[in-house]
Amino acid sequence: MRIYNRKKFAAGIGMVALGMVNFAMDLANKTVDGKGLLLAAALLLFGGGAIGRSLSQKMTREDRMEDLDERNRLIEWKSQSKAFRLTQSLSFSLMLALLVAGKVSGYEGFIAMGVGLAFACSISMFAEIFTYMYYESKN
Repeated sequence: MRIYNRKKFAAGIGMVALGMVNFAMDLANKTVDGKGLLLAAALLLFGGGAIGRSLSQKMTREDRMEDLDERNRLIEWKSQSKAFRLTQSLSFSLMLALLVAGKVSGYEGFIAMGVGLAFACSISMFAEIFTYMYYESKN
């Protein structure tokens, strides 16, 4: 038996292992419920599917062709860009809200959380600037 897609095979093994560990921990703690069973079953099924696709030469070829499809790559880039902008906006808004709440209430915990988010916002803004400069220099 040959493995044609090692990354997908490793991901499948990881999902199967997580599903088995989840089910075993539920049994050990005597907390078996519908949510735990559903999660374990989903992990086992998705892991088994990933392992099956990684062992099939035809399915691996289909996966690689789909990964190289320009439309899929464009959609992925657009969604990542939108998610990055949304995360930036939300963290900036939350930072402002926490700093205002800290100033109004006098609770230093809010101010500390706001300052932490300010650092995260500045890192993301610098990352955006540097990646823009990098790709601008490549053209």
